[in-house]
Amino acid sequence: MLTSRYVFETPAALRIYRSLKPELESQVTERSSVYMNVENSTLYLEIRSDDLVAMRSTLNTWLRLIQVASETADCLV
Repeated sequence: MLTSRYVFETPAALRIYRSLKPELESQVTERSSVYMNVENSTLYLEIRSDDLVAMRSTLNTWLRLIQVASETADCLV
């Protein structure tokens, strides 16, 4: 089992989490899982995967989702 963890410190952490929460409820593949939570202004992301290909794919997807949500949150301020 592979595990990758990321920590994002941003004032928009809660907005990013809320915008991505629906994506957490639907698992795209059985080969990886995604866990996300937020505390104060810190967003935590953890991805677990059975293999390297699934890990790379899931990482690309979720890091891009967080980037877009962050850019959108910045526009709303």
